[in-house]
Amino acid sequence: MARILIVDDEKSIRLTLQEFLRDAGYEVETAEDATVAVLQRLPSKNYDVVVSDIVMPRITGVELLQAIHKESPRIQVIMITGQPAVETAAAAVRAGAFDYLVKPISKETILRCVGNAVRLKASEDERARLTEANRCYQENLEQQNQQLQMSYTHLRDLEIFRDNLVHMIAHDLRSPIAAMMGYLDLLKAKTAGKLTSTEVRYFDSIRQNTERLVGMIASLVDASRLEAGELPLNRQAYDLAVLMQAVMESIGSLVEERFLSVELQLEPVVANADKEIIQRVLAALVGNAIKASPDNGRIRVTVSRHHAMARVAVTDTGSGIRPESRGKIFEKYGVVEQNLRQYTVGMGLVFSKLAIEAHGGQIGVESEVGKGSTFWFTLPAV
Repeated sequence: MARILIVDDEKSIRLTLQEFLRDAGYEVETAEDATVAVLQRLPSKNYDVVVSDIVMPRITGVELLQAIHKESPRIQVIMITGQPAVETAAAAVRAGAFDYLVKPISKETILRCVGNAVRLKASEDERARLTEANRCYQENLEQQNQQLQMSYTHLRDLEIFRDNLVHMIAHDLRSPIAAMMGYLDLLKAKTAGKLTSTEVRYFDSIRQNTERLVGMIASLVDASRLEAGELPLNRQAYDLAVLMQAVMESIGSLVEERFLSVELQLEPVVANADKEIIQRVLAALVGNAIKASPDNGRIRVTVSRHHAMARVAVTDTGSGIRPESRGKIFEKYGVVEQNLRQYTVGMGLVFSKLAIEAHGGQIGVESEVGKGSTFWFTLPAV
């Protein structure tokens, strides 16, 4: 309900206008002069419209209008007078009066004028509310943005610290692992002909796993170099089928240990690639398939040409990857859930994604839970 204040030194005018407006449903109060209105009523009341006479003792209606707009600019003020004059009307308009009415004022006139003023006041109140709400929203948004920026900076610093720590550890591991590989070769050479076939197989398994550890360290370091664009690619034309055949021969013992059957479908297809980098990618995908497949499982490896692209795919018969985990499978330090357990994504897959994309290709995975997965990549063919 709108609140109306009537200010007029004529009691009959106050009471008549009050009756008109109360009958229309407004909450109406009156004051006999502007001093009472300003000093007693306005500070404690939240009026929507003030109807004020222009000519009053002590404080004029125009002075009251100016005082109201100074304190509460959204209150609509209607000026009334029994002595109309152009100068008076002009002064009221300049002071910001909503309207200017001449006595005697009919019921229809005052209701129409007050109704319009109430609607304008409600509109300006809503605009002010929305402006304040927008200010609060922008302020809150700025605070959230600052918090996000601080969180981002903190996470970035942590990632830099983690990468630096990992690089330091990887660098420190290279020398002792290289020494270990050298001593393994020396032991094998000195014991040649003295070991049983089983002991020779043990030596070979240790050597292969040590080589895998070297590859993991290299992938860890080179993944960061690829991210930073600091790993140059020595591209030449290579047959991917030949590269894949070489990779399969190098890991033959791993396949035999797991009693895995391997199906090779290798179509000659040439791509401009860094031989060492792509062989590491091939080894990572095949190694991932071996790890995922159960003993006596099956692996299918295909190299083919699709229009202008060379495509390599490695399929395993493992437990598959859940849909919600597939997007994380190539993420650095990503964590995926499989068989109710969480696993950190291997650096081989992270390195593979960065390496293939650096070659202008694409990499992905197709999987069905319970049936296995197919990791694939494409490169522009020559």
